[in-house]
Amino acid sequence: MVSEAVYKTDLNIEPIKKLSPVLINDLPLIPSMTSWVNIKDLGAKGDGETDDTKVFQEAIDKYPVIYVPQGWYRFTETVKMKPETKLIGLHPFATQFILKESTPAFSGFGSPKPLLESSEGGNNLLNGIGINTGAYNYRAVGCKWMANAKSYFNDVKFVGGHGTMRKGPYTPWRGYGQSKISSPSDPVLLTGKDKAWDTQYWSLWVTNNGGGTFKDIWTASSYNTNGIYVSNTSTPGRIYAMSIEHHVRNEAHFRNVSNWKAYAFQLEEEDRESQDCQPVELQNYSNMLFANLYMFRTIRLATPAPYSVRVWNCKDIEFLNLHNYSQIKYTTDLPVYDINKNIEVRPWELQRLVISGNEPKQECGESINGKVRKLVSGFEFAEGIARDSKGNIYFCEHRMRRIYKWDVSKEQISLIADFPWKPLSLAFDTKDNLLVVFRYDSQPGYMVNGEQERISGLPDAGGTSFSGWGNSGFASWVYTIDPANPDESIRLLPKKKMGEIKNVHKALYPSNRWRDFHDFNTVAVYYPEYCFVAPDGVTIIPEHYDLARSSGVLEAYPGKPFYASDEYDKRMVKMDVAPDGGLSNLTYFVERGEFGSAVDNNGNLYVADGQIYIYNKEGKQTGIIEVPERPSTIQFGGSDGKTLFITGRTGLYSVNLE
Repeated sequence: MVSEAVYKTDLNIEPIKKLSPVLINDLPLIPSMTSWVNIKDLGAKGDGETDDTKVFQEAIDKYPVIYVPQGWYRFTETVKMKPETKLIGLHPFATQFILKESTPAFSGFGSPKPLLESSEGGNNLLNGIGINTGAYNYRAVGCKWMANAKSYFNDVKFVGGHGTMRKGPYTPWRGYGQSKISSPSDPVLLTGKDKAWDTQYWSLWVTNNGGGTFKDIWTASSYNTNGIYVSNTSTPGRIYAMSIEHHVRNEAHFRNVSNWKAYAFQLEEEDRESQDCQPVELQNYSNMLFANLYMFRTIRLATPAPYSVRVWNCKDIEFLNLHNYSQIKYTTDLPVYDINKNIEVRPWELQRLVISGNEPKQECGESINGKVRKLVSGFEFAEGIARDSKGNIYFCEHRMRRIYKWDVSKEQISLIADFPWKPLSLAFDTKDNLLVVFRYDSQPGYMVNGEQERISGLPDAGGTSFSGWGNSGFASWVYTIDPANPDESIRLLPKKKMGEIKNVHKALYPSNRWRDFHDFNTVAVYYPEYCFVAPDGVTIIPEHYDLARSSGVLEAYPGKPFYASDEYDKRMVKMDVAPDGGLSNLTYFVERGEFGSAVDNNGNLYVADGQIYIYNKEGKQTGIIEVPERPSTIQFGGSDGKTLFITGRTGLYSVNLE
């Protein structure tokens, strides 16, 4: 990716503070309307039923500019544009080119067949028109574009799947819940999947030296293999504000392409369709710019993903202001991965990354530097790390609802619990009681005081979009177990008024907070009404909404500095801890921060952010620990407390720091 020297220092990338504006100064002009025709004046119906193919093709043969009024125009064969054809609509949903299901020319086995096809090397324009290839048309391509560098493709929506809008009359949104209660004899099914997804070729196919300007495009049909596929072209292409979403296996694919620029290119993966989607593939690609690239996984996804951009034999590619993020904790591990050279780019937010094509291949292995040891692997998403008084390490998997123990003396792992409660974070009190922060969803049909059980919201839930879109209506509570007898010892921790415990030994706070409304500084020192009290009576967990998303909890000791991560703005902050466990005097410490952090016996801070960065008490970086995979949570443990343990998503690692 960049030079070897730069790569080994983590690309020398600073967090993004402000997006750079992009000046659009090379857009084609809308053509003169001196020789144009209204397609409905020539007999096109646009009723969604009548075959309008012949009317369009005859009009294209005669007129260079065709106005397409509102209507759904049904085609049964490919409509082919002439070199000067301009098709102009004014609303990409109200005006659509459509295929009915199983249209013969687009069905069965065969090569890609486009609904609309540009001329090869022509000066074409398509504006304000939606393209809908239906569901079961196996050979369908929405549009095959082969026009020249001056062509213009603007305000187009590819209709189908999650992004589909329906005709009126308006009906209220029903939401995600169902009032019906599931039972074995009468189950409620919530799969929400369509068997026709991923059965067609590409929505937009740019090929055969096609290029031009592509602007304001929403390509979100789950029925197509890709939202955009660009292949075999060196003609300059420019993309402005293209949103590609909701595909099953791949959002965007570029193959044998050069001389393209993409501004505000946005990828989004959804829950039902895209849990296994690879957003971007770049194969044999050169002389390319991505500026303000957004790669996003929605709030409903519950599985991790390895890569956002996979690179195959590419050179001279530049990324400016790259964003790889999610409101949930399952952000894609690596924003960029060179699959042939085994080069990982780990920063989720970066200002500039250059792929020269001359980077040396990185050798595969369990450790980058020979110091990090892999202890055990095979997990889906390991996090929530904690230690007991003997230095044993515990961690959990939220979605799989499992809690594990690594015995440091025996060097073996055991499964402590797989209760039906989803663990969020783990900790210990002073008497080695394991504390489990977990998610509790109200039980349908369970009546409390004669009413359906409901969970009250917390005052600090606002300020983050994580609290919406299916992530409300549940509680983050804490139970305790004896790790030696978990099945018989589980019980819920009581809540008391914050401040009621006068001599707190330690308070447990979220290791990281994701606050997209930029209220982190306020919420981090917010003094909640209640706290959970551990069995030892002197360990508390203040009740914060951010426990719901945090990957771990950290120990705040009165009289000592406490560090936490502002995950959204990628920084660590430092706070004071009061005798009752409250936090105050927030100051910025270092401009790195992600999920986990840990403090050693000398007060040095270790920050997990792609790799593990070491800072002294003054905030000066003194070292870096390179980890074979992205670290999530970290904790000191072992018999002497000098071994750093690391949950690395799929495995548990350790490094001895003596």
